[in-house]
Amino acid sequence: MVDDAVAPDKPTDSAVLSRLKHFSAMNMFTKMVLKVIAESMSEEKIGGLKKLFEMFDTDNSETITFDELKDGLKRLGSALSDKEIQTLMDVADIDSSGTIDCSEFIAATLHMNKLEREENLVSAFSFFDKDGSGFVTTDELSQACRGLGVDVVHLDDTVKDIDQNNDGRISYHEFAAMMRKDINAGKP
Repeated sequence: MVDDAVAPDKPTDSAVLSRLKHFSAMNMFTKMVLKVIAESMSEEKIGGLKKLFEMFDTDNSETITFDELKDGLKRLGSALSDKEIQTLMDVADIDSSGTIDCSEFIAATLHMNKLEREENLVSAFSFFDKDGSGFVTTDELSQACRGLGVDVVHLDDTVKDIDQNNDGRISYHEFAAMMRKDINAGKP
């Protein structure tokens, strides 16, 4: 078991690939939550990943293109096919912009023990619970999607999948259960 305090901030190439693959299995809401958490984390907690992002971002555009991802993975010793690299790109590109920004990269590669800490979940839930009611509704989720630049699709289904008591909204308990399930499924 790895303690959060000593979880590596600078993952090896195999850890990056493993974390990206794990990220790919998560639902879109979980990915958005992880992006919100990554954006709120202190520099000291993400410093190694930010440096890794900068290593991939060779043109200093603050985004990673397909070619930069391919070249960066190659420098790390990866021999993935173009199709596999495109899949990783698509997975990490939460807002479907065609590139990976720093918060998307960090969300996809951060050590999961850091993401599931209670204070991070509470903070992220508050981001989605726009009216502070203690619940996330479809409208609030739609608002958050727009704010994150994410296509608004099938939000009613998303809420239904998470809403364990079928009251049409997501409580913090239901939210935390979804996050822990997705974070721990296939955890690298």
